Amino acid sequence: MIIIEVKKNKFVNIDNVFRMDILQKEDNNKVYWRFYASDESFCSSREFSDEQEAHSWLSMQIARAQGSKEIISL
Repeated sequence: MIIIEVKKNKFVNIDNVFRMDILQKEDNNKVYWRFYASDESFCSSREFSDEQEAHSWLSMQIARAQGSKEIISL
């Protein structure tokens, strides 16, 4: 099980995510991840300045969770 904190006090189990999208806010051009569960419910991440930062953040969160074999930030 890989659980990451995507926003303050919001956690996602990556094993239960079936789709992830990067979306852009219209008002400030920042991007964020949206994680979808199989029932079409979703959780949004914090905002990032660009897609590269968003991808780097997600990679680091998953690597930390896999490396520690623990739940992050509980």
